[in-house]
Amino acid sequence: MFARPQRRRSPQRYAQRFPQPIPQRSPQARAPLRAACAAALLALLSACTTVVGPARPQARALPDTERPVTRPGATPRERIIEIATQEWARWGGQVVRLGRDDTSCVTYSPAPELPPELPLASSADAAAPAVATTDTESKTNGNPPPAASCLSFPDGTGMEATPLGCTLARRYWGIVGEAPSCRQVTQGAWAWSAVFVSWVLRKAGLDERQFLTGQSHSMYVVDARDGILPHPAFRIEPVPAMPRPGDIICAGRGRDRYLEDIAEIGFGTTPMHCDIVVAVDPAARVVRAIGGNVQQSVSMEEIELGDSGRLDGVTNSHMPWLLVMRNDLQ
Repeated sequence: MFARPQRRRSPQRYAQRFPQPIPQRSPQARAPLRAACAAALLALLSACTTVVGPARPQARALPDTERPVTRPGATPRERIIEIATQEWARWGGQVVRLGRDDTSCVTYSPAPELPPELPLASSADAAAPAVATTDTESKTNGNPPPAASCLSFPDGTGMEATPLGCTLARRYWGIVGEAPSCRQVTQGAWAWSAVFVSWVLRKAGLDERQFLTGQSHSMYVVDARDGILPHPAFRIEPVPAMPRPGDIICAGRGRDRYLEDIAEIGFGTTPMHCDIVVAVDPAARVVRAIGGNVQQSVSMEEIELGDSGRLDGVTNSHMPWLLVMRNDLQ
C-alpha cells in the first residue's frame, strides 16, 4: 500500500502569520494619506505622459500634408531610396557624371526653357535676411569650369529658376520652417541641398529620435558623429569606403572642401554637400546618388570609384568625398 500523501497546506494569510492587531487609522488620519497617494499617482501619470523634446533645437516644419506613395511593405531604407528617386524624376531626371578623369559633366538634362529674366524681387524679398547656413558657397563649389563637351548652367539658373523648380524647392525649405521666394531659391544664401535630404528622410518616416532636420548638412552629420540621438538611423564611417543604397555620402565644400579630419566638422559651421545613395554597381565601379541643388536641380550623380574600388576623397576633385553616413535601418 502506498502511503497517502500529506495534504498540502496553502500559505497562511498575513493575519495568521502576524496575529498582532494592525493599527487602524481614523477617517481624519486617512484623508492626508489619500491626498498624498493621489498626488503621487498624478505625478506618476504625468511622468509617463511627458513629451521628451528633440536632442537639439529643431525648427518646426510648415504645414505639409504631402505623403509620397511607396511600395506596400517597403522598409525605411527602401522608402528613402524610392522617395529620392521620385523627386529626381519630378525634376526631369538630370544626370551628372563625376569621372575618374576628374571631370564633372551634365550628361543629360531636360533643358528647361528659362524665362528671359527672373521676376523682380519684391520688397519682402529685399527685407528677408539670408538664411544663416554654411551651405551658401557658390553653386560651382569653386571648381574650374566644365569641359567644352559638358552641358552646364551658370550659377543661379537652371531648373530651380523654372516655376516647377521653384515650387518643388520651396517644399523642401518648409521642412525647416522657411518659405523663401522664387528669387531667393536661386541664390547661394538659400542653397537647398541640406533641406532636400531632410525632407526626403522625414517623408520616409524617420522621426526625431532617428534623425533631426537641418538647413546645413553639417548639422545632421555632427548629430550622427556625436551620437546624440536615442535611436540614430545613421553612423559615420570615413572614406575610403563602399557605400550602400540608402546611405548618405558627404564632402566638404568651399574653404573646407579638402577637410580630412571628421572630428573638425563644426555643427552648422562647416560647409558641406551630401547626396543619398540609390544604387551601387561594384562591377562597373559606379555609385549612383541623388542630391538637391546639384547643377540647380535634383540630379543623379554617377560617381566613378577610385583605384581601390571604393569611394574616396582623391579620385575627383570636384567632389572630394569625406565620409559615409551608414544607414542602420532595414
